[in-house]
Amino acid sequence: MEEKKSSSTDTKSLDMSPEDHVLVNEALPAVNLKKMVWKVDLIVLPIMMITYCMQFMDKLALSSGSVFGVKTDLHLVGQDYSWCSSIFYFGFMLGNFIAARILHIVPLGKLIFAAVFFWGITLACSAASQNYAGLMVARFVLGFCESFVSPTFVFMTTMWWTQQQGAFRTNIYFAGNDIGGVISSLIAFGIGHAGGALMPWRYLFICYGCLAFVWSFVILFFLPDTPSKARFFDSSEKKYYKEEMSTSEVEKKWDWEQAKSCVTDVNVWLILVAIASSILPNSGVISYGYIILDSFGFTSIQSTLINLALSVFTWFCITFAGYLASHFKNSRCYVILIVVVFSLVGGCLIYKGQAKGVKLLGYFLVDVQPAITPLLLGMTASNFKGNTRRSVVNSAVFIVYCACNIAGPQLFRAKDAPHYPHAFLSWIVCYCISACLAVIMRFSWIHSNKKLEKLAESAVLPATKSTDSEKEEIMEFMDPTFRYKY
Repeated sequence: MEEKKSSSTDTKSLDMSPEDHVLVNEALPAVNLKKMVWKVDLIVLPIMMITYCMQFMDKLALSSGSVFGVKTDLHLVGQDYSWCSSIFYFGFMLGNFIAARILHIVPLGKLIFAAVFFWGITLACSAASQNYAGLMVARFVLGFCESFVSPTFVFMTTMWWTQQQGAFRTNIYFAGNDIGGVISSLIAFGIGHAGGALMPWRYLFICYGCLAFVWSFVILFFLPDTPSKARFFDSSEKKYYKEEMSTSEVEKKWDWEQAKSCVTDVNVWLILVAIASSILPNSGVISYGYIILDSFGFTSIQSTLINLALSVFTWFCITFAGYLASHFKNSRCYVILIVVVFSLVGGCLIYKGQAKGVKLLGYFLVDVQPAITPLLLGMTASNFKGNTRRSVVNSAVFIVYCACNIAGPQLFRAKDAPHYPHAFLSWIVCYCISACLAVIMRFSWIHSNKKLEKLAESAVLPATKSTDSEKEEIMEFMDPTFRYKY
């Protein structure tokens, strides 16, 4: 991980009134910090958000295609469709490990360009698939190409914004997922009404692929590799970023004690199981969303309109849950519990409901559930310290994320079609686990904070002041100044 150089002028200056947003430093020329951040927000942030939008549209391509003939056209039988969904994350996992190792040695803007360029070509060429094997290969390559976006954007966020600014900007570009859901539904609705020589799903793949292909060139020309190469910065602003905002590579040593502590720490296992119980149902919604609505009795055209409304609804739920968690101290576990209760009710309505309207209401309530994941990831980022310890936890979270996205579609067994009671019962079990874990995690971290308070009372202040890097290497349960956030 990379850290920002500490500065008495960077984050504090951003809290000043507009007329005070001019940095005066003997070593640097005067720059307007507010204007600099505004430039980045106007150019870099929209590119990141639209790229996420494109990525989510591509993830939905197979689900949209499922009600527009892909299963019958390619003769997908049994679990073939589920494996076409799952194999995406095998490629995603492979690409992510490679991305983590090359981020420091390649131009980041060019890396994103290449990823979007090749995934656009791959998706468009997927329309030429003639059988199950061809689609499987295309889906694996697509997952590999798309895997480079998230780790690169995380790294770029630390490069363009301070930690305080970056949290809010991350929420903004993640909102591109829901915008992608809306646009995807509109395109599917239009293609569903259009005729042509090809099956509608092929037009969907070609359309989404061509959009990504064209967008890649916007990235190439407008997304800088680094602040020092940004054409929208003048020389003084580039110098400021280089001197005050640049990240420095700090040598990190692997600490086996920290690694072993993750295996024996109950809090680590609680967060991993909570993430698993959150991702597993959501992966099914992404892969089988259109098929689920089709099983309720809606036509393919009606399903596209319902998914449009669902995308807007989900965006509102994620935003509102984030607002509650950020405005009320230590409320994240409570918010998770409330969200899970809605999803649990929704799962029960789908599982036991008979009327189309009842099942649809349940499906909307289930779609509240994606609001849980950002809250869990936020607690993961806040509640673990020590570079090795944090790396192990983040790697474990990523493996759980991929594993659950691989397993999620497999809950929809072909023999259970068209109503898939086994899958919905599995969702209900996951929601019950999530509800229990929200309560257990809250009490666990409250108890851990009480132990830290006792440690603080008996702690002896060191004779010399620790450096920032030394403080960062202290595991959170050994740091008397640390407090868990829940």
